[in-house]
Amino acid sequence: MSSPFAAESVWQRLEYDEAWAPFDARFDFRPDFYERVTPSIALPPGSLVVDLAPIFDAQGPRFAAAEAAINAAALRSFVWLAASEELVALDWQHTPYRYSPADHAIAGLHEWPIPVFPNGDYYIHYALGVRWGTFGHPWQQSLTIWGEELVSSLGAELLAWLPRHSQSPA
Repeated sequence: MSSPFAAESVWQRLEYDEAWAPFDARFDFRPDFYERVTPSIALPPGSLVVDLAPIFDAQGPRFAAAEAAINAAALRSFVWLAASEELVALDWQHTPYRYSPADHAIAGLHEWPIPVFPNGDYYIHYALGVRWGTFGHPWQQSLTIWGEELVSSLGAELLAWLPRHSQSPA
């Protein structure tokens, strides 16, 4: 069982503008609560957009289980791809963090200060250099995955039970 203080030792706060700058520069992030069709980021070549609407349409235990499954699948992929590298986690208009997925897993943390599943806000996780990562969009109910390695691992796993979003590049 994880300690309530374990997250504080794994997740380190970052300066907001500095943490967002690489993501904004690469993806031209355009947040808009009311936009339901146009992507909020410039979709990179080879990216995958997964449709989370079936999860948002579920209730109670089905929603909770699916949300937990996506966060667990992402952590598994992050650990395998990042090894000892740290990732950056962004939550729009909230504190950004850097963290080691391996340390998160070893600490047995079940709660994420910033989860992958976008249940409430834009949630972004990216590797240094923004070479791979995830972008969760709560209002369009989608999860964009970019980077060949992450699309091949996390993307393939999620497509086994979730559809591609209409925004997904062909």
